[in-house]
Parts: sequence; C-alpha cells; structure tokens
Amino acid sequence: MKDKIKLLKALGDDTRIKIVQYLLNGEQCACTIVPYIGKAQPTVSQHLRILEEAGVLEVRRQGVNLLYKIKSKETVKILKIMDIKKMDRSIILGGSPDVAGIKRRM
Repeated sequence: MKDKIKLLKALGDDTRIKIVQYLLNGEQCACTIVPYIGKAQPTVSQHLRILEEAGVLEVRRQGVNLLYKIKSKETVKILKIMDIKKMDRSIILGGSPDVAGIKRRM
C-alpha cells in the first residue's frame, strides 16, 4: 500500500506529470527533458529523482548522459485513466528551438 501511495504522490505534481508525459515517447536523455520542461536543470533533476525513488522511472548512464524511461506499468495505466497521452514528436521538436537543437546533436 505504501508503494502505491508513494507512486500517487510522485504523480501529484504538474512538472512530474509533464516529465512522465514526455517519457511516454520512450527513453530520453535528461538533456532533452530539461528544455522541454522549461525549468532550471537542478529543479528538473530533483523531480526526476522523486520519480525514480517512487519507482515511476528508471535511469541508466550512457557515457556522460543519463537516460530516463518509464519503469512502472501502473504509471502508464494512471495516465490513461487521466486521459494524458504521449506528446506528438513534431510538437516536442518544433515547440522549443533548444530541444530541436539538442535532438539534432544527439
């Protein structure tokens, strides 16, 4: 029961929901998440840590990059219930010049 409460608390923040929504498109580097969220890197890192500790995300290191993906199937079910869909790739890449530039460099 405590794990489920921790999961729901982790998803109880607009920024964290936006991060998880972004990750519905698959594994992403933290370097692309930060500009998409539009908050300072330390703030996004804190939210990523909370999501990881709650079991929502898993992280792996690839060189100097940290790659995040959704770990919890329950999270995906909750997002479906809330009618939160994955982001359209054209919106992601077209919405922020910083994100598009990072994606091209990767």
